[in-house]
Amino acid sequence: MKPSALALALLAVVSAAAQTPPPAPAPTPAAIPLSAEAAQQLDAALPKPVPARPTAAALADIRQQSIDRAPASQLGSASTPADPEVLELPKMTVKQQPRPRPRLNATDTQAVMLGPKAFNLELAKKMTTGLDRGLNSFSLGGQSAAERAREDYNLARKRQFMDDVLTIAKAAEQTDPANAQALRAAAAKP
Repeated sequence: MKPSALALALLAVVSAAAQTPPPAPAPTPAAIPLSAEAAQQLDAALPKPVPARPTAAALADIRQQSIDRAPASQLGSASTPADPEVLELPKMTVKQQPRPRPRLNATDTQAVMLGPKAFNLELAKKMTTGLDRGLNSFSLGGQSAAERAREDYNLARKRQFMDDVLTIAKAAEQTDPANAQALRAAAAKP
């Protein structure tokens, strides 16, 4: 017999076996629902889970670890608390940081917040030329370029505020002259 005929016969047997459907599984009986009474009896018969409690040795080990981590100032006999379960933590001092200020350049895509010193330096860069900054870096005292720039910035802000108040007062003068005069007087106070 030729090998090709043998391969063809084997292929025919395999394809015929693949086309025959597998036997259907036997149908399972439908589950019968339990009554409420039977469900309660089953629940009562099942063992209840018991939460694991830490042993006395584990509790003592945790307490000893806390005592080992305590600062030396708390371990002295004078500072021993009356209750052995109390552990006093070290005192801390919190200092408030100055509020950051936004960068002056409104076209800047990165909104960077600056502290007071960095804000003054940014003002100095914006309001003075490179030559002026170079010459002022060798001053023998007095105001620095950043301090002068901050002073100019504050004066410009105050002028802008007064211009805004006077514009509002001029508009309010037509309806209530007394209120407009009080607004001007309040804005002129330092």
